[in-house]
Amino acid sequence: MRFGAEKMRIELLSKKEKKTFIEQLEVFGIEKLPFTLVRTGKERIRAFSGDWDNEQIMDFWKSFHVEGVGLYLGKEMISKSGVRKARLSVDGMHTLKDQISKQIIQLTEEQAAEWFRGRDVNLNDEQSEEAKDFEGFIAVKFEDDFIGTANISADKKILYSFVPKERRIRDNT
Repeated sequence: MRFGAEKMRIELLSKKEKKTFIEQLEVFGIEKLPFTLVRTGKERIRAFSGDWDNEQIMDFWKSFHVEGVGLYLGKEMISKSGVRKARLSVDGMHTLKDQISKQIIQLTEEQAAEWFRGRDVNLNDEQSEEAKDFEGFIAVKFEDDFIGTANISADKKILYSFVPKERRIRDNT
């Protein structure tokens, strides 16, 4: 079901589309999403857990012209090679933290400091070995918290940061 003006589109994902999105998240160990999924724009996926049915969600959106309803869960993208991939947002990772069990890199304090500045992170030999079979997006953790997702270099030595500018620590230099 699609509705929207040229600038903003909202779409409630069908059962088949939701299943496809969940399959893309299986790389992290995620097997189920107890939410209604809403696509806003071309890529953004939001999770709605309220008591509204699809018609009520659409009526709300038509009436108030907000960006979307629910929590920003992540993006569903098509890679340059044509492969569909899902990348979780930080909020999405916190919401699903109990299910995330795969493709996790634990950062040191020094690496986390670089990460929070939006910089790519060099992995040590132990981390590179741990990530040798990882494909696609990586769940990044510091201590007990998930702090984002990253791509990893082909040689498994660098994590490429996706920390949004508004979440970065600014250097005073």
